[in-house]
Amino acid sequence: MMNRENIDYVQSAIGYHFKNERLLVQAFIRKSYSQEHPEVQNNEVLEFYGDEALDLYITKMMYKKFSKISEGTFISEKNEGELTKLKSVYVSKHTLAQCAYNAGFYLYLYLGQSDIKNEVQKSASVNEDLFEAIVGAVAVDCDWDFKVIDKVCETMLSMDSMNSYLCVLVLEKCHELGFGEPENIPRLRQPQTLEDMRPHNFWEVRIGCQQGQIAPDPKTGLYEYGISINDKFFSGTGLGPFQAKMAAECKALNYLCHEEIKRKIKKVDYSNPVSQLHEFVQKQIIMEPIYTFSEYHDSDGNPIWRCTVSLEGIPKSFTSEAVSKKEVKQEAALQLLKFFIETEIEESKEWETPVFYTGGARFWSDEMKEEMKKIMKHDFDNGGNE
Repeated sequence: MMNRENIDYVQSAIGYHFKNERLLVQAFIRKSYSQEHPEVQNNEVLEFYGDEALDLYITKMMYKKFSKISEGTFISEKNEGELTKLKSVYVSKHTLAQCAYNAGFYLYLYLGQSDIKNEVQKSASVNEDLFEAIVGAVAVDCDWDFKVIDKVCETMLSMDSMNSYLCVLVLEKCHELGFGEPENIPRLRQPQTLEDMRPHNFWEVRIGCQQGQIAPDPKTGLYEYGISINDKFFSGTGLGPFQAKMAAECKALNYLCHEEIKRKIKKVDYSNPVSQLHEFVQKQIIMEPIYTFSEYHDSDGNPIWRCTVSLEGIPKSFTSEAVSKKEVKQEAALQLLKFFIETEIEESKEWETPVFYTGGARFWSDEMKEEMKKIMKHDFDNGGNE
């Protein structure tokens, strides 16, 4: 099911904001749901149109990449068979499904009882259909503006290279640890210039998002996204909202894994850290630590051992140096062990959310109020046009 936050996230992730958001919601409605709720329309026809739009996008992309006109003659680097194989890879069920799944879109599907019972939301075919339905909804909403469609297709297809399971892992671990639902918080910003506050711009800001714009930091050009879990807040930045959300999820997942390990560790023996870590491995509390060794000689020609230990799920490694290989391994293992027990995961500083009022904005100075009055009067006197 989709709420305001989900709708904003999907629009930010695909890089397109709908004029008619009901089309976006319809893209997530499965036939099984519409059969139980006859008053709503499902996504099957949108899926059909999305499939056609995607085919055209891929065909145009291959044309630009592999073809050219030379002395009035059309030349292609690939023959028909090769292009057919390439197209089947670009729009394969696996590719499209992975993209939709990676973005966590399946979490917002409207499912009938039969679909819920069979847990179809994670299947490749359902995620492929969802991908195409979203593209179809964009095509209908933008009245088949192929510049818009091409940009959305490019953005959505890039999602297959992202970390696929972050949003799912964060959600599942929150439930396992009894933290409930994580709260996803995109960084919203108030208009930065008086031009942004003109009625035609402000209307889009106020209606498009209840409390501000999902926009990059004007100084850095980066988007920000936050996740609140168990009264802790983690934020990430990225070139787009989707990348920023993933960066925040990485920090949140690190905290959740750390918390899970601390809960499972009841008693710690610091006298033999290597043995203690091995015991945790046997109890399936942690993965097997990876130790790497190197040797060098100091200025006096004495051998010095260096050991680095790392562990899957931990964002840093730990290094120690000593004269004996056994000693250096114990010292590196001790650092890792203390990290589990003693380190608190650093939180991000929470943002101050900008506030908008229905019909107008809150201004900070009388000067800005007067400037806004002049702008609005000028626009009114000119019939709303310049």
